[in-house]
Amino acid sequence: MNKLFISFCLLFPAITMAQTTTEGPNIIYGICSKDNLSADPFRKWFISGYNDYTPNTAITEQLKKQSINKINIEIFFGTWCGDSKREVPRFLKLLHNISFPEKKVTLIGLGNGDSLYKQSPQHEEAGKGIFRVPTFIIYKNGIEINRINEFPIFSLERDLLTIISNGQYSPNYHSFVLVKQWLTEDILLDDNISTAGLAQQLRLLVKNEHELNSLGYLLLNHDKKKEALRVFQINYFLYPESANVISSLGEGYYENNDLKKAISFLEKALEINKKPDDIKGILEILYKTKEKEKL
Repeated sequence: MNKLFISFCLLFPAITMAQTTTEGPNIIYGICSKDNLSADPFRKWFISGYNDYTPNTAITEQLKKQSINKINIEIFFGTWCGDSKREVPRFLKLLHNISFPEKKVTLIGLGNGDSLYKQSPQHEEAGKGIFRVPTFIIYKNGIEINRINEFPIFSLERDLLTIISNGQYSPNYHSFVLVKQWLTEDILLDDNISTAGLAQQLRLLVKNEHELNSLGYLLLNHDKKKEALRVFQINYFLYPESANVISSLGEGYYENNDLKKAISFLEKALEINKKPDDIKGILEILYKTKEKEKL
C-alpha cells in the first residue's frame, strides 16, 4: 500500500533535444545526450562525477580487447535521483576510456511523477522492468544479455567486463529476472500454480519486502492486475507480519474486484500497522473498496 517505501534513485535513434516536464526544470525527460548532462542545471554534478572517477586501468585494458561490434547499451536514469547522479557520470567516463562509440549508447531520462513507475515520453522503458534507476541494459544483436541495476555488484568496469565477456553475473534485485520469466511463460496467470512454491524460489533472491512490492505496483501500472495480485500474494507469504505488505495485498484484491478479501486484508493491515503516516493511504483504499461493494 505504501508506495513511497524506498527511494528509486525500473535500439532507438539518438536525439540531442531533452524535454522537461512540469515536475521542474531539473528533470530531463526522454532520450538525451551527454551534452545535455554537461549543461546547466546538471553540469555541476555531472562534470564533477565524470572527472573525479578513475576506472581501474587493468580492467579497462581488458575491456578494450572485447568485441563490441554487436553491443549496444541503454541507460535509464533520473536527473532527480542520487544514484543516477553518482553512477551515470562514472559509467560514461568508463565508456569514454574504453573508446566505446557514443552512437551505440542511448541515454533515457525518466520522470519522477510516481516513485514506483518511471516513464519517458515515447515509453522506451515499456516492458523492460525499469523499477530502479539507474539501469544499464547491455544488448548483443539487439537482445538483452544482462543489466546493472542501480549500482554495481563490484565496480562498473568489473561488472561490464563480466557481462560483455559472457561471465556469470547476477544483477541487484535479481528476483525480477525470475519474475520476468514467469510473466513470459504466463505462470502468474495459472490458477493452479502454487504461491508457496513460487515464494520458495524467490526467498533467497529477494532483498526485502519492498522489492516485490515495487514489482507488484509496476505490474498494476501496466494493467497486469492478476499478475500483480500473484506477486503481492508471494510477498505476503514471505513477509506475513508486514502491514505494508498486507495492505498492498488488499489493494491487489481490490484491483481484481475481489472486494471481500480486499476489505479483510486492508482491515488486518490497519490492526497491525505501527506507522501513523500509513493509515491515511490504507483507509483511502478501504473506503473505496466498501463503496464499490455497495454498488
